[in-house]
Amino acid sequence: MINMRIVLNTSKIVVILLSMSIAACGTTGSSRSSNGSSAARSGDNALIHARLARGYLQQKQYAVAKEELEKALKMDPNHSDSNYVMALLMMELEQYDSAEKYFARAVRSNRENASAAHDFGMFLCQIGKERESVEYFEIAASNPLFASPELSYMRGGECLARINDPSAAVFLKRALSINPRLKPALYRLAKLQYDARSYFSARAYIERYMAITKLQPAALLLAYKIESSLKATEVAEQYRTTLLEEFPGSSQASSLRSQKRNR
Repeated sequence: MINMRIVLNTSKIVVILLSMSIAACGTTGSSRSSNGSSAARSGDNALIHARLARGYLQQKQYAVAKEELEKALKMDPNHSDSNYVMALLMMELEQYDSAEKYFARAVRSNRENASAAHDFGMFLCQIGKERESVEYFEIAASNPLFASPELSYMRGGECLARINDPSAAVFLKRALSINPRLKPALYRLAKLQYDARSYFSARAYIERYMAITKLQPAALLLAYKIESSLKATEVAEQYRTTLLEEFPGSSQASSLRSQKRNR
């Protein structure tokens, strides 16, 4: 399978390939016993071409990668890994409608292709289909062979938070139930709870977050706001002082100074 992350950069979706290693076994869903050796060979041969395409994609040799994938899909149109790699290629080429089609086929062909499901969720979230993305994050996270189910839950929560969906907290808590030290989930939950005016809960999450990470201006500002909302003036002032002294040039420090001038 292939692990990757997707970020939005102005109008283009940029694919950052972190590591790529298609499993040794094909994921077409074809059965040697039910469809015979011919179908099995088609799946095996498609996997070979998908692996070659993977290498060409890493080297940004897109035309050759596409040729290999077309060969693979001609042999087996429903080969999951081949459709998955083709989806990534289409994203690199900014052909997003095609990318969505190939992602969907990759997961439909083999729901156990957890990496494809996770990355499809990421893709849908980035193109504004946040609620549709959740189904695929759940498919990935529910696969017992997927190495990082907490990341699928976290990304699902972050995606839902973008549209202020209350289910966002549920997904983030699932992520923390698997990995209690997942820093982005802790910070996001602290912010969600603060926005929901659940200040004690927000305090608990931001304290857990700050206990396992270096001081950061965004976290200090959020902690200051939480303590101010709880009327814990002394603690809030400590966070404020630390932010201004340790990160005087940050936008968060500038925001605090601006608030003081406007009072």
